Order: sequence, then structure tokens, then C-alpha cells
Amino acid sequence: MRKAATIIIPLALLALLAAQFTACEKYVLPEVNVSADTLWFGAAADSQRLTVWTNVITTAEPDDADGWIWAEPYWFESDCTLVVYVRENYDPEPRTGTLPIKSEAILRNVTVIQEGNPNPYEPEL
Repeated sequence: MRKAATIIIPLALLALLAAQFTACEKYVLPEVNVSADTLWFGAAADSQRLTVWTNVITTAEPDDADGWIWAEPYWFESDCTLVVYVRENYDPEPRTGTLPIKSEAILRNVTVIQEGNPNPYEPEL
């Protein structure tokens, strides 16, 4: 009987310890979806809303070197309404940029297109 107890008790403790660690670990299948894959803007400074459905930490950081696109909030960890802003386009040519919406494992690119200014500002000499 004593021999059985020396085997059963450690096995029971090991099973309890294993159950405790597996109960604490939960794997969440990451999801990131956006309401639009392209946003169109006129030449003037403007903003639009973009809905993001996510269940993981997600960021919205434009890859725009000129800084004409930005989004708020910058990061979030649940469903969110982003506000995407563009600065005025003074150039007569339209411009295109990308707003990456990304988590650790998922990337959704939103294309941002802004019309050119038909009457570009010309400084007086």
C-alpha cells in the first residue's frame, strides 16, 4: 500500500501541475479586417473613418515618407474606428500612399489616393 501511495501521489501532483499550465495558456487565432481597401480623397486636407475589426494588438502606421497621411489612434487591441487624415495636395498630380494595418502576424494594406490640385498655388514673385 505504501508503495502505491509513493507512485500515485507524485503522479497526481504532476497531473495537477500540467492541468494548471494548460488551463492558463489560451491561443487566440489573430484576426484583422478593414472596412475598405482603398480610400479616395480630394485635393483638400480631409479625413475619413475606417473601421478595423481585430482581436489582437494592431498598428496603423503609414509608410509615407512625406507625412501627408496619418491615422489615429496609432495602435489598438480591439475593434476600432480609425480616422485617416491627409494634408492638402498642392501638386497638380494625384498621389498614392499606403496605410499598413498590421498585427504581429497579419498585414492589411489600405491604399490612399488623393487627387491633384487643378489650381496649384503659385507663389508671387
